[in-house]
Amino acid sequence: MSIIVKLEEKKDFSATERKIADYILDNKEEILHLTIRELAQATYTGTSTVMRLIKKVYDGSFSDFKVDLAFEFHNLQREDQYEQFQIQKQETAFSIINKIAHIQKTAIDYTKSLQDYQQIERVTKLINNATIIYVFTDGINHQIGCEFKYMMARIGKKVEVAKDDFWVALNCLKSGEQPLAIYINHREHNLALLEKIKRNHKVGIKSIAITGYINSTFETCCQEIISIPTGMSYSDLAPVTYTTAIHYILNIIVGCVIATNYSASGQKLNAYTDLSSQ
Repeated sequence: MSIIVKLEEKKDFSATERKIADYILDNKEEILHLTIRELAQATYTGTSTVMRLIKKVYDGSFSDFKVDLAFEFHNLQREDQYEQFQIQKQETAFSIINKIAHIQKTAIDYTKSLQDYQQIERVTKLINNATIIYVFTDGINHQIGCEFKYMMARIGKKVEVAKDDFWVALNCLKSGEQPLAIYINHREHNLALLEKIKRNHKVGIKSIAITGYINSTFETCCQEIISIPTGMSYSDLAPVTYTTAIHYILNIIVGCVIATNYSASGQKLNAYTDLSSQ
C-alpha cells in the first residue's frame, strides 16, 4: 500500500497524528523541503510524534520517506494529468467544453510562467528592426504562421511564411535587407528545421526560436529562444496545448510591436480597416 493511501486512510492514527497526516497531504510541495523539526513546528507537535506517524506509514528514515513520497506525488500528478488531457469514453459535450477550457488556460498559465519580460523586450526590438520577417514552420504550425502574417500585416509589418529556405537565404543577401527568422517548433527531432536554421545562420540571418525543445543548434544559431510547453505526447489533446502556447506567444509579440510603434501601428490599422470595408 502506498504512503499516500496510508496517510489518507489514517488507520489507528491518534488525533495529533491525523493532524500531521492532513498537513502532509495539504502541503505536498512544502513538505519535501522541511526537516522533521520544521514539520513538528508547522503542526504544533513534537519530533517524536512526527516520527511515530512516519513509522506507521513507512519503514525507513524521514529523509527516505520524503524521497519516496515525492516519487508518489509525481506519479499521482501524471495520472491526474492523463485524465485531464485525455478524451474519456462517452464524455458529454458539457465535460469536453470544460476540459478544453481547462487545457487552454493551463497552457497559457504555464507558458506565461516560462517567460522572461526582458527577453520579450529584446525580441520586440529585433522585430522592430527587421525589414522582413520569415516564419519557418511545419505541419500544424504552418497555419499559425499564416495567422501571424495576417496580424502583422494589419499593423504594417512584412511577414512571409517561408516555403523555400534556400531562396530566403539568397534573398536576404540583398543590400539594405535586415531579415529576421522566426522558427516555430514543437517536435523534438525536427531535423529538416535544424538544417534550415544552420543555413540561415551561415548567411547572417538573425533568428528567434519558439520551441519546447532546446539543443545546440538553437543555442548556437538563435539570438533568442522562447520556451513553450509541447503538450503531453500520449494525450489526444496534445496539439491543443502547444498551439495554444504558440498563439499566446505570437499574440504577445504582436501586442508589444503595437505598443512600441503605437502611432504608426494605429495609422496602418486604420488604413487596413478602411480598405477592408470598401
